[in-house]
Amino acid sequence: MMLNPLTIEQQAVVESNIDTHSKIIAVAGAGKTTTLISRINYLIEQGVQPDKIAVFMFNKSAQEEFSQRLSLSAERQSALSPDVMTFHSFGMKLARRMEQRQLIERAQLVADDFSLVKLLREAMQQLVRMNVSIELHDEKDWLEDAILFLDQVKSSTQSANAVFHDAKWSKERAFFPALYKQFEVLRQRKKIRFFSDLISDPLSFIQDANEEQTALYQGLVPKYSHLLIDEFQDINDSQYALLKKLYQESSYWMMVGDVEQCIYEWRGAKPDIMQNQIDEDFKPISRFELSTSFRFGHQIGLMATNLLAYNSKKDTNESAAKQEHCVIGKGQDTEFAFAQYDKTGKALLSELKQWGNSVGTLSNAAVLVRLYSDMVPIQLALMHRKVPYQLHGDSPLFENRQIRMLMAYIAVMAGGFDDASIFYNRDDISYLMTVPSLGIPPNQRKVVNQRAIASPHLIPQMLESMADEAGGWRAKKLLERADWLRSLTLYQKQPDKGIINTLDKLGIYRYFENTSSKDIQYNEKVATCESFIAYIAGVQLDAKSLLDELKNLAVQDQQKDQINSSDGLHLMSLHKAKGLEFDLVIMAGLKEGQFPYYEANKVDTRLIEAERRLFYVGITRAKQRLVLLNKPDKKESKRLDLAERAVNTKKVSDLSRFIFESQPILTQKVLSRQFEEQSAPLEVKDAAQVIKYFNMAGLTLNQTVDQAENHFSGKLKPGEKVRHDQFGQGVVIRQESDGHEMIFVEFEDVGYKRFNPKHTKLVKVPSNR
Repeated sequence: MMLNPLTIEQQAVVESNIDTHSKIIAVAGAGKTTTLISRINYLIEQGVQPDKIAVFMFNKSAQEEFSQRLSLSAERQSALSPDVMTFHSFGMKLARRMEQRQLIERAQLVADDFSLVKLLREAMQQLVRMNVSIELHDEKDWLEDAILFLDQVKSSTQSANAVFHDAKWSKERAFFPALYKQFEVLRQRKKIRFFSDLISDPLSFIQDANEEQTALYQGLVPKYSHLLIDEFQDINDSQYALLKKLYQESSYWMMVGDVEQCIYEWRGAKPDIMQNQIDEDFKPISRFELSTSFRFGHQIGLMATNLLAYNSKKDTNESAAKQEHCVIGKGQDTEFAFAQYDKTGKALLSELKQWGNSVGTLSNAAVLVRLYSDMVPIQLALMHRKVPYQLHGDSPLFENRQIRMLMAYIAVMAGGFDDASIFYNRDDISYLMTVPSLGIPPNQRKVVNQRAIASPHLIPQMLESMADEAGGWRAKKLLERADWLRSLTLYQKQPDKGIINTLDKLGIYRYFENTSSKDIQYNEKVATCESFIAYIAGVQLDAKSLLDELKNLAVQDQQKDQINSSDGLHLMSLHKAKGLEFDLVIMAGLKEGQFPYYEANKVDTRLIEAERRLFYVGITRAKQRLVLLNKPDKKESKRLDLAERAVNTKKVSDLSRFIFESQPILTQKVLSRQFEEQSAPLEVKDAAQVIKYFNMAGLTLNQTVDQAENHFSGKLKPGEKVRHDQFGQGVVIRQESDGHEMIFVEFEDVGYKRFNPKHTKLVKVPSNR
């Protein structure tokens, strides 16, 4: 007996041919779990033994929830049941069996991060002894990157060198492939295995196995006849290769996911596997769509549909590629709003007050950001108002390195050289010696920092002594640092000005740039400092009072963590929000250049599409209310109201392009008019798309929806396609109407370019619609 009720789309999936492969495209909130459980029950009804069914999930919590719901759905008692597992749990069982048969070496599974970091440090020390060229300022500048690189290699079937080049790591990280090699030598020598090795170690053996070994390892895995794989868009090369080696010829696969929700490419996920590769690897394969979401209403559904129309269709299946990605919202009505105030903190607190005065609770609300630096003003505002919150996936605010560094300089302004108790934490004194780096050799750095912490009042003299020994350009820098630290007490009454001048005088932002392997890391550090400076300027306290206030907030934050904060507001990145849902979702930091994030003059179409998918994931977390915590100015409001028809702007809007692409105000207008009998026709940017949505959603549109005119008047407009002889086809970002009338274009292969129309011929590509 199947679970009821099912939609027509779900029913088609559940009752599809059990002897074929299938690809299920499921939008956010489409009831995948219900559908998969019904499919399992249907397979059993058709005579498939439960223990011949395997369900793969991508994390432990999803596995546990699915297992619980599956057991509740079973209407017959049986000693056998389907295997529900994560890839790692499957890999662990396989590795243990291969160890028992002596196919791979025995190794201890190590789950803690500290052991991984310790082994990386040891590998780095080996490289240094081998005289590998490495330029390091601080361990924390490379360690996080190194851990990510390890994961990228383990999730790939390519060499470390190939992964390094494909991921476009900077030249400062050129030692990463050598570090990986040394790490693996040490890991195998110590006979340990981390979680990522549970897939890569068995796969390494299987890929090189001879005929006799192949028969051995194939006898170690359960003989599944049906595989059901959830979140298939997030699968990586290693996981896919392992499952193919074991089950491609012997099992029928049902692969469920949504390429538009793939947001983990940076750590190895390969959306093209679902988009195209499985169509080639599993022939014939049936394709189904779960286009209806029960999480949110039509406001979010139509916004998501508008947004995803901007992502290029790269499906090799011609009929699939021609389909628009419709997201039909059939949950409860979802409200939409922009921020009511310009300042982030004030706008957030106002929204939370409104939510609390209605039926909402904070435990069902979340603030989502693209960059954690956007969380700084949010956390400070919540601390001041004593609003409880839960921070997911990041260290507490007062453990942030940039903020602790700024607080150390503020402590000097407050007289910390005379009274070390003024420092927030005595260890913070080391920031005065390390940010920016003084070029101290690694073997001397620890001793110098210990002396500074023990006797902060001697720091200027220490710097002068080091200058006497150094000489030249470095001596000049050391003396400038000593003089500047002595002068900081002059800013006791104006700590914000003191910090701004310190950043400039000591070249701290240049230091961030030189020690960050990626532009996004540099910008995160700078944005964190700028947000903290804005807070300092706003509270208008002297340096000592400011530090006292910050210490009080830190104590309050620590106490919050010691008590039950399960009722607090959730704060997390958009990546962390994947798979979750909340009654209220507030998205912050929606500025062009921050979200989508890109480097100046280096807009890459592929990366923009990945960022667009992230925005889609964000807005589809909301059930009752979605708030974009940015307030449009008058020009932006007009553009939103006119559905982007006011296109000849002088610059890209401050608001994220994704807001304009999703057309939230237009969506409100269209939906509010569906029951009106008499009103003027509504012009929209894409009439066919709106009409298609209404038809698919079963809505009645009583009013005429007309296509907005889009005549070519000699000026190119944002969104229009053009062709260049050298760079191929691109999309116009903007054309400035004064000065040289520069045209800015995004090309698929070479990214962001600008041209003077007097010297460059761009051919307008006619729209296909």
